[in-house]
Amino acid sequence: MRGDQHVSLSLATAALLIAPWATVIDPPVIAVLLFGVFVGSLAPDADAVDAAIFNGRIAGAKGKRGQVVNGFAVVLPVFGYTIRYLIYYPLSLVFMLLLRKSYRHRHRGLLHSFSGVALTTLVLSGYLALILTWLGSSLALLPAFGCAFFAGCILHLVEDTCTPAGVAWLYPFSRRRVAGRVRSRGSFEVRPAAFTIVLVVAAAGFSVAPFVTDIPVEELGSLALVAAPVLWLLFMLVSRVRPERRQ
Repeated sequence: MRGDQHVSLSLATAALLIAPWATVIDPPVIAVLLFGVFVGSLAPDADAVDAAIFNGRIAGAKGKRGQVVNGFAVVLPVFGYTIRYLIYYPLSLVFMLLLRKSYRHRHRGLLHSFSGVALTTLVLSGYLALILTWLGSSLALLPAFGCAFFAGCILHLVEDTCTPAGVAWLYPFSRRRVAGRVRSRGSFEVRPAAFTIVLVVAAAGFSVAPFVTDIPVEELGSLALVAAPVLWLLFMLVSRVRPERRQ
């Protein structure tokens, strides 16, 4: 998918999950969570030289929403080049030494796998901890950023799973891909935009629910935690996600 689609779908999903808790979570924590998802939603594409995370702006993000998103996007190259040269390449070298000829650099390879994004999250969090410690800053919000970054990466993988190129979730241990039929380039495709609207509407509903119902915040949070994967499952069914043979 395009960078703007990754950002929109991931942030809309995060908004849905956070919405029930908006009245009880401190605003700085919410900001860190959304920022972590924002960066994570683009991070797996750091294995491609033309990725949005290197540009400092999100092409396709327009209007006031685009201005806000691109205001934060100026820091994306810092994360992009850090991930590419200080995390992806070293991890690739380790896997290359361990797996020898069964591993090679490729787009939608290591950074588009569960093990790849998990290790990237751990190493990036370690770098940030060292920097914050050196600056004498608090590490209190680092776990929130790390969890949100990982969630953004996973959402990126789920989104790419809906496309024809698919994702090999267990790469480099398995090259079996799961793919769908959502084409984001060279064709008229409305499904990502339509699903983003569905997620935003659901998030809006959960955000107003504490004020118009007597349902406890904890129960609303549990409902949102169920609603998000159910909606994604429906979207993946609409996208006709299917396993493919190893290529």
